[in-house]
Amino acid sequence: MEIKTRQINDKPLTIIVEYPILDRKTKRLIQKIEALDFVVSGNSNGKVFQVPISDIYYIEAVERKTFLYAKDEVYMTDKKLYEFEEMFRETGIIRISKSCLMNIDMLDSIKQLMNSQLEATLVNGEKLIVARTFLKSIKNILKEDIRC
Repeated sequence: MEIKTRQINDKPLTIIVEYPILDRKTKRLIQKIEALDFVVSGNSNGKVFQVPISDIYYIEAVERKTFLYAKDEVYMTDKKLYEFEEMFRETGIIRISKSCLMNIDMLDSIKQLMNSQLEATLVNGEKLIVARTFLKSIKNILKEDIRC
């Protein structure tokens, strides 16, 4: 792989991906680049913020409210989990339980628990439980990442 960068004033950021074959690794790279442009509105302390998807560690629904968890802040949002799941289908935000979506890019490690669940540890030390129902999808994503 070769990476070239150059600064061009007065033009928007442009990324050109050239590849000999469009494989999983290349598709994943393109998805990650596209995800950098996604933002979500969230409320914190009475103010509305635009939160980049790349800053979100996980999204959780608690008592009919949805929260976005970033490194140092928690934001409340009006959107439902299924809306985020649809919006971010190809971005690395994946469902890990009935009430939680996780940013796979924030995953530090994963551990098998005795009750056929997984414990996902994020880069900030937060631990999330991957429900049995979603084991297959997360294992497939992890296998893809290993192959890339």
